[in-house]
Amino acid sequence: MATAAIAGAVLTVNVGGDTPLRLDMSLQRHSYRHCGTGAAAVANSLLHASVTDATMIAEGIEVGDKVEELLKKAKGSWKALFGKTLTVTSKRTYLIDNSGLNPNGSPNHFFVTGGPDVWAGISAADYAAARDIRLLELAIAARRQRSDTYDYLNPKKLLEKEQETGGTTNPVVVAVRTARTSLRQASADDTTLIAASGSKDVVELVRTTL
Repeated sequence: MATAAIAGAVLTVNVGGDTPLRLDMSLQRHSYRHCGTGAAAVANSLLHASVTDATMIAEGIEVGDKVEELLKKAKGSWKALFGKTLTVTSKRTYLIDNSGLNPNGSPNHFFVTGGPDVWAGISAADYAAARDIRLLELAIAARRQRSDTYDYLNPKKLLEKEQETGGTTNPVVVAVRTARTSLRQASADDTTLIAASGSKDVVELVRTTL
């Protein structure tokens, strides 16, 4: 049976059986809640914020068990896995490959490609917008942890804060400005961003202040 765990921003699946493998999925690239420090690639996908770490671990184990079964049927041949799409109980799909994209190499990578609560086929610009919305959420949360009760989600109050002496260096103001720039360059609509983030108020704040 496979095992899975999250360390940092990587979901690691260890496949058992006669042909053991380790498969990694970068959560910076493929989970909204972890994407704050991620960098966009040509094509990206994000599990929505509603998909918890526990769910990702459980699905990683499902993927690992399916991989073990495929290897057993293929008598340990890695070629049976490369480019293989696997569907888990949630109906989400995961693609197996390796970091070198070498069909003859050992698979060491997997990532979510579709299904419920997945934003798939994300352009680099749209990924950057999602990432910067997430960074804004984290900036607000950090201020709350420091007992800052300012109403940053009120566009008028945000403007007042921005216009204060030193206001442009406030971490929330900086994050809003960055997110504004990203949203101007993105093609994703607000409905898509809100679905991925679960943060209607944050998306609308940035959109209102563009």
